Amino acid sequence: MKELLSKGLGTKVRQADPILPEDEEKIWTSGVFGSHSSQALQYTVFFYNCKIFGLRAFDEHRNLECSQFEIGQDEQGKFIRFTGRSSKTYKGGLKHLQLTNKDLKHYCQEGERCLADLYRTYLDALSNEGPFYRRPLAVSGIVCVRYGEKVLGVNKLKGLMKEITGKAGLEGNFTNHSGKRTCATQLYHAGIDEQEIMSRTGHRSETAVRKYKRSNSVLQERVSEVLNPPNTKKMKGEITVLKMNESENLRDENSKPAAVSDSVVTRGVPEIGSGSENAEIPNIFKPGSVFNNCVFHFKP
Repeated sequence: MKELLSKGLGTKVRQADPILPEDEEKIWTSGVFGSHSSQALQYTVFFYNCKIFGLRAFDEHRNLECSQFEIGQDEQGKFIRFTGRSSKTYKGGLKHLQLTNKDLKHYCQEGERCLADLYRTYLDALSNEGPFYRRPLAVSGIVCVRYGEKVLGVNKLKGLMKEITGKAGLEGNFTNHSGKRTCATQLYHAGIDEQEIMSRTGHRSETAVRKYKRSNSVLQERVSEVLNPPNTKKMKGEITVLKMNESENLRDENSKPAAVSDSVVTRGVPEIGSGSENAEIPNIFKPGSVFNNCVFHFKP
């Protein structure tokens, strides 16, 4: 293993990519998600089963039943309640007697993308009983959402996430595991406590759930900006007000603020108006303006 590593083998770990918020928005706007067809609605509930309930790549989807979902409303708003059963980390029996089964309530936003309404439409089309994933049927008449009695095939179910991202035009290593990774990553970036993240994903240790956390391009850009060399262009566009005129005659006889052009100390830029380089800098230091302990940033 050491010899292979020295040759560069095994230096890159191939992992499923999370679905970033901008990618998720692209899936919606491209029409892959929604309730306008049986296929689109099934794509929607599959993705959000992964994202909001942290279901695993295949094993927790395969035996999913309609009875595990409850659509309701309380003083907090509409919600979807999911009750888990046997899973990789919870198999029941005496060994797991002290563990609790996954029982999650997800509150939904109002509007066209209300997940509670979408799940209700999907469950109604399945008559609220039987297997959760069934084969979509062709649309006829005014009915736009129909499903058959046969369950979705194993290979079809395993490739749903890749199919979703492919139709939306996303590029990356997207698998069914991307949904669970999306759940952990977005909660992590939002500052949610690890215990709450574990309740969604079903992990039993902090070490396991941390493997699902992935840095996004925004965080990487911020880190890069801190570590990059000093940017002279930004320094030229920065004006720091270090002190103000301490004269007792700060206001003139008409009680108007005095000009501050002599009391402003600039850093990194010549005096405003002294050359064409500062022609685009707005003239905020007009007579009558008073500033104290301020820092002004101008884009280069």
